[in-house]
Amino acid sequence: MEKKNSYIKNLIDRMSLEQKIGAVLTLGFAGTVPKSHIYKYIEKYHCGGLRLSCDMRQFGSYVDPNSNKTVVKLENADGIRFPKNAPVPTAGQYKAVLDDLQARAKNRPLSIPLHFSYDQEGGSSADFFFGGVQLFTKPMGIRATDEPKMAYEIAKAVARQGKAVGFNWMHSPVLDVNSQPANPEIYTRAYSDNAEDVATYARETCRGLKAEKMIATGKHFPGRGHSDVDAHFKVPVIDVDGKTLRERELLPYRELIAEGLLPSIMIAHSIFPAIDPDNIATVSEKVITGLLRRELGFEGVITTDSMTMGGIATRYGVANACALSLAAGADIVLMKAENHLVEEVIEAIRTFIREERITMEELDNKVYRILNLKYEYGLFGPAENTGEPEKVLQDKAIKELARQAARRSVLIERNRENMIPVREEKVLVVEQKVKEYNDMYWHSGILYEECVRYNEKAAYLETSYSYDDIDREQIAGALSGYDAVIATNYFLRGKAGNRDFWEEQIRLHPNVRVVIVTNTPYEEISIPKNAQNVLVTFATSPENIKAAAAVLFGKMTPEGVWPLSAKKEAPERTEKELKNSAETR
Repeated sequence: MEKKNSYIKNLIDRMSLEQKIGAVLTLGFAGTVPKSHIYKYIEKYHCGGLRLSCDMRQFGSYVDPNSNKTVVKLENADGIRFPKNAPVPTAGQYKAVLDDLQARAKNRPLSIPLHFSYDQEGGSSADFFFGGVQLFTKPMGIRATDEPKMAYEIAKAVARQGKAVGFNWMHSPVLDVNSQPANPEIYTRAYSDNAEDVATYARETCRGLKAEKMIATGKHFPGRGHSDVDAHFKVPVIDVDGKTLRERELLPYRELIAEGLLPSIMIAHSIFPAIDPDNIATVSEKVITGLLRRELGFEGVITTDSMTMGGIATRYGVANACALSLAAGADIVLMKAENHLVEEVIEAIRTFIREERITMEELDNKVYRILNLKYEYGLFGPAENTGEPEKVLQDKAIKELARQAARRSVLIERNRENMIPVREEKVLVVEQKVKEYNDMYWHSGILYEECVRYNEKAAYLETSYSYDDIDREQIAGALSGYDAVIATNYFLRGKAGNRDFWEEQIRLHPNVRVVIVTNTPYEEISIPKNAQNVLVTFATSPENIKAAAAVLFGKMTPEGVWPLSAKKEAPERTEKELKNSAETR
């Protein structure tokens, strides 16, 4: 491996073994207020970076939403009893937290800076959700705008907002080709089921992130779109032949690697029999070193996905899997659990080095790639002047872009009963509670609040995201009392869906006119097959919900274009057809 950066070469020559091991670790920081162990990760264990999960006070266990069984139990001894809701800061307050952690890192021997990584894919995938940050639609919603330039502008806006508070490494874009409609993990996180479309929109996303000096991460290599299993709970087996894998799954990677647009790539916790039938890709030398490094010629940083996910943890054990992944060719292990596993991971890596399963030359190469990437993106230099966070978040151009993206992504999937726009007077809005976010910008009930703007008599019924017995009883009892029902049926990975319930209710109440508002275009996971009227939002973020309400009541024309190669069941009704149908009701 050629090392051209003399500054980084000299730095590595001065690093101890403990500092080098720390450099290949991305550890977890849940919440917005650091606890004592976070400082230990930085100052004692020399960690290279922190993966930020701002909405939770404690990183929790993995519970299968279908069986309700704990797949990976993470023992925490931090005294926290109520792990869900972290304090919600202002943007400036959170920036102060990250600035302090970065200052501590730069006060370490050798002054190696931290990377702060996060998810901000769009919609509910938003680790940065507070302070009035503008949230954008999911990748498939971006594809639905039918304008690749929109992906570029959105990426720039997302990166600019993130950089304003201190984030510098984004685990996006998703390069998976969602060829399996029943995929419970990727679904609208993918741009499309068409590999060329994925490459086109991901390319513009990478260009936008690069323009704002935000490190991009293509994921999940070699591609997790052709699966009906969620790797958070089980091991997906991507059972496609080698020719299909190279022509479909690998196409976005091949093109973006050749164009130098992928500074880092994340490996999938999945088995790819066409490459390595025996090992999960995360610990597979054939996948990481053979396919990604040698065949595709990737020279950037390779990171794992979260090493406590069910698919990998239950098969190999967390600490052992982390060491195995480095031995297979990964540069960074992502270990988000904030408990005894950190020490176990460090010891496992140290053992692999002592036994020469990871050589010192290999370790130095990993550290060089990581530190050189940080150097190229300015992390070693003085803190970047990104402006006051609040001013960046209130930028009028970013706000307008969020509104445009919403308007141009929302679409009517079917309108068999001419229910859209809704003209009925007695309307019930049945709305799921969103994730635990709860500020004036993003909270539960936004759809109802917007519907009331157009129909002051609209009634409201709030439900949990996955219905409990009380929800089911209340909904079933209320349906027949209204002329029209607007019901959300959103899907979120890790949550049990409500599709079957709505199929039953629509069948039991044939005289009740129901409009389903959902965030995916898939019958397999969110759209009841017998639903007669369906609006797809692609995201539960505020602007998309506001746009959905405006479309529902005829105040906005949906501009979304069908983003999949697979045909939708019924053609979208034109604006003229909608107007004519409304006049006949």
